[in-house]
Amino acid sequence: MRHLVMNILSNLLRRFCAIATSGALVLSGIPAMAQQPPPAAQQPPPPAAQQLGQGQLEKLLAPIALYPDDLVAQILTASTYPIEVVEAARWANEHPNVQGDALQDAMQQQSWDASVKGLTAVPQVLAMMNDKLDWVQQVGEAFLAQPNDVSNAIQQLRARAAANGNLKSSKQLKVSTVAAPGPPPPPPGPPPPGIDPASLPPPPPPDYIMIEPADPGMYYVPIYDPMAVYGPWAWPAYSPFYWYPPGYVLGAAVFGFGVGYFVGAALWSHYNWGGGGVTINVARYNQFNRTNLAAGGGGYANWQFNAAHRGTVGFQNATLRQQYGGGTTRGSFRNTLQGNRSLTVNRGGTGSLNANVNRNANINRNANVNRNVNVNRNVNVNRNVNVNRNMNITRNAGRPPSGGNKQHH
Repeated sequence: MRHLVMNILSNLLRRFCAIATSGALVLSGIPAMAQQPPPAAQQPPPPAAQQLGQGQLEKLLAPIALYPDDLVAQILTASTYPIEVVEAARWANEHPNVQGDALQDAMQQQSWDASVKGLTAVPQVLAMMNDKLDWVQQVGEAFLAQPNDVSNAIQQLRARAAANGNLKSSKQLKVSTVAAPGPPPPPPGPPPPGIDPASLPPPPPPDYIMIEPADPGMYYVPIYDPMAVYGPWAWPAYSPFYWYPPGYVLGAAVFGFGVGYFVGAALWSHYNWGGGGVTINVARYNQFNRTNLAAGGGGYANWQFNAAHRGTVGFQNATLRQQYGGGTTRGSFRNTLQGNRSLTVNRGGTGSLNANVNRNANINRNANVNRNVNVNRNVNVNRNVNVNRNMNITRNAGRPPSGGNKQHH
C-alpha cells in the first residue's frame, strides 16, 4: 500500500514539474517578443528638383535679355542677394551725386556682395529690381539652380527679337553673333504627346548673340515692352512684366533707352557664352573693389555664390535648400521687406527722372519675421474730429437744442 501511494505521488510531482517548466518557457519568450524593434517606417523619397521650363524662364528673363551682356550677368549674380539689392537701391537714392572714384570710395564702406555694389553705378536697374522683389528672388534661384537653361533662354529671346527686327546695332549698343562651340545642335523636334512645350527646357542656340555697349565706358539701359519686342509671345500662360522708369516718355518705338551711365569698372561680371557661364573680369573687379583677386585663364575667374550675403531669405527651390541650407521663405519675398517701389534716380545721365523716395524704408533683415508689412503707422488720423463737447443737452428729450453747432459741408 505504501509503495502504491509513493508511485502516485511521484507521478503527480513529475506532471507538475513539466507544467511549470513549459509555463516558464512560454513566459520567458514574451519579453523577447516584446523587445523586437518595430519595422522601420518607409522614408519618403527626396523631393524632385524643381526645374523651370522654357515658358517660365523666358517670362523671368524677357525684361532683361536685351541688356548688354555684362549688365545681364551682374543682374543675375546680384539677384541671388535680394535684401542687399533693396539696401543698395535705397543707398543709391539717397546719394544721387556720388559716382566715379567717390562711388568706389563709398562702396568700400558697405558690406554688400561685390555684385550688388557694382549695380549702384546703374541706379535705374536697382530701381527696377527694388520694384520687382519677387521677380528678383525667382531670377536668382533660377540662375543658381539652372545656369545653362538661363543662358539658353536668354539666347532664344535674343534670336526672336533679332528675327523681328528689334535687336540691331545702334549708337548705344553693338550687336554681334558668334558661332556656338562644337557641332550645331539638332533642330528641336515636336514635344512628346501630352507634354506642355512650355515645361521643356530651352534648346541651346546654334549661334550666340552678344550685346555690348557701343562706347565701353557708357551704358544705356534698354527700355522695351517684352510682349511686343519679341514678336508674338509664345507662352500665353507666362506673361512678362513691362517696367520703365518714372519720367520716361513712351513713344512709337518698340525699343528705346533710358539715360546713359558712366560705369567705369563697376560692371565686372562677364557672360562667357558657350561655356563657363558668368565669370569675373578680374582687372575690373580688383579696380572697383580694390582687392587682389587672382585671375585664371584669359584674365577671368569663376563666380561663386556666397550664402552669407543672402541673409535670412530662404529658398523656394528644394534643391537649393539642400545645397545651401536655410528655410523656406513663407509667402512672397515682397511681403518680407518694406522696400520702396519707386527708387529710380538720374545719376550722371542725360535725362530727367523723378525719384519718389521713401527714405524710411525700414528694411527688415530678418525676412521671415516681420509679418506686419507695409504698415503706415502715420495714417493721417485727424484727432480733432469736430466733436462738440458742449452738447447743450436739454432735459426735454422731445425738443432739439437751440443754438447748437452746425457743421457746414
